[in-house]
Amino acid sequence: MPMNPIVRAQLNEFKKSNPGETKDDSDVFEVMSIFAVENGILGENIDPFRAHLKGSEFGIDGIAISLQGTLCTDTDEADSVLSIGKNHVGSFRMYQSKTSDKLDYGDISKFLDAVFDFFTDLKLLSGPQIEDLVGARDKVFSAATKSNPDLKCYFCTTGSGRISKDIETLINRKKQALSELNIFGSIDIYCLGAKQIQEAFRAATNSSSASIHFPKNITMPAHENIEEAYIGYVTADQILEMALGEEDTHGERHINRAIFYDNVRDFNPNSDINRSILSEIEGGDFSSFVFKNNGITVVAKTITRKGDTFTIDDYQIVNGCQTTNILALSKENSQNICVPLRLIGSSEPDFVAKIIIGTNKQNEVREDQFWALLPFMKDLEIYCSGQEGDTRILIERRDNQYRDVATERTRIMKPSDLMKVAAAAFFFQPNRAARDHRGIRKEFSEKIFLPEHSVELYHMAALALYKFDYLVRTSRVPRAYAINKFYVLYALVRQLWPTPDLLEAQPRPRNKVCKIAISLIIDNDKYASHIERVSKHIEKLVDASNVKTREQVRDFIRTETFLDNFNNTYFNRQ
Repeated sequence: MPMNPIVRAQLNEFKKSNPGETKDDSDVFEVMSIFAVENGILGENIDPFRAHLKGSEFGIDGIAISLQGTLCTDTDEADSVLSIGKNHVGSFRMYQSKTSDKLDYGDISKFLDAVFDFFTDLKLLSGPQIEDLVGARDKVFSAATKSNPDLKCYFCTTGSGRISKDIETLINRKKQALSELNIFGSIDIYCLGAKQIQEAFRAATNSSSASIHFPKNITMPAHENIEEAYIGYVTADQILEMALGEEDTHGERHINRAIFYDNVRDFNPNSDINRSILSEIEGGDFSSFVFKNNGITVVAKTITRKGDTFTIDDYQIVNGCQTTNILALSKENSQNICVPLRLIGSSEPDFVAKIIIGTNKQNEVREDQFWALLPFMKDLEIYCSGQEGDTRILIERRDNQYRDVATERTRIMKPSDLMKVAAAAFFFQPNRAARDHRGIRKEFSEKIFLPEHSVELYHMAALALYKFDYLVRTSRVPRAYAINKFYVLYALVRQLWPTPDLLEAQPRPRNKVCKIAISLIIDNDKYASHIERVSKHIEKLVDASNVKTREQVRDFIRTETFLDNFNNTYFNRQ
């Protein structure tokens, strides 16, 4: 039976947005399904290729491990998240996709067996990618002191997704087995068909939009960076109209995490203050809420007003995460509760970033938000997006900035990615780039993203990172080499410029380094050879030690001793 024509059209659109990837429809549908669910249904902002299992793993196509909303594919990435803040919340999403017109009992059974295996004895799953994910898995559980991580399993097809009684019985039995592990906060198993995939893909590729009834509003004072702004109060159901995503397969609407700056995963319904607020609402005291709550601030790119109906597009709830979550737990009373609201229309990203920081002074503001305000970062964004063809990179200064742009998700770089690259390539700290985020940020915060720095250098480094991941993802180089990423970038620059001061170099020699490096990076064969040469050398040094497991290797190459040994043996032989 031919594939659903709407899904086929979306699949072709996804292919066009990700040129150079595999052309096999079944493989592309696997990644597209992850993208649709993660970025559409769940409202996350991830690169689906990083969650995709590139290979022939038993019964499973993708694993997304999340800590505080950040996708973690190994212990380094998990440690990076855990180094900041506290009360970290994790979750697991498991994927299997089939380009078939109906659900297959055997395929679903294999999928759920693979899920169970990942969390138990690993008799069915193996390989470097699984080993890395197991490391991230263990970090999630080590951080689960306040609450157990949630588990969601998605079996996706291009057919109807209709569940037979036998499959329903199978799912309930497998869910019970997972529940008896006593390690999850909640377990959900979904079978998604063509209609759900279509709707999720549309949600993943469209910017946020909502219409609310806001009669109790006052126009705020004029400002040069504000098109229009209003302050007042609304009933809570209007807040939920902005905050909740599309209905899931059970007809439920959940918090759309993509629209929040503040970390929605920090919400703890069992905290004393939140329990007190919920208790008041459940006791029928609806009128007190508006007097005790600081309210919600929403920033939208555009606001269209017709009477008291406000349609907002490309918006974020920049303050009010806790409030929104409490209201979501009290949906049945939402029409009886009033909430203070500030609605701001601005298309000036730097001013929006200042609003975010200003309204979240009591919270820990991510370095990304401060970096987004730097004049250099804006120049870099313009320069990178202006490059053509294979050298184009998109700098994401704001979460979901490129949500509705048809482009490779893998080309999108966050400021935090650039910080890691700079640590390895410019400050010659490849052993610390992946893990020692607090130390790196503290040591180099006044030496990075400076106005006088070269946008060409940072673009070259970002391109090197993108192309490395691309070559691994497309199997041009072994996935086992991914662990060596920052040494590869370091060696690339150091063999052209021997000291960690390239950012301060004069334009002529600096540009020469850029030109030579980019010519190597864009040549897949030459860059793959460079990656292999560095990785083989690392393997030789590792073999001479007594480390064995992949996690031991990861720790070993992060040491100063290993970096010294690498320097003495690799560059001296050049």
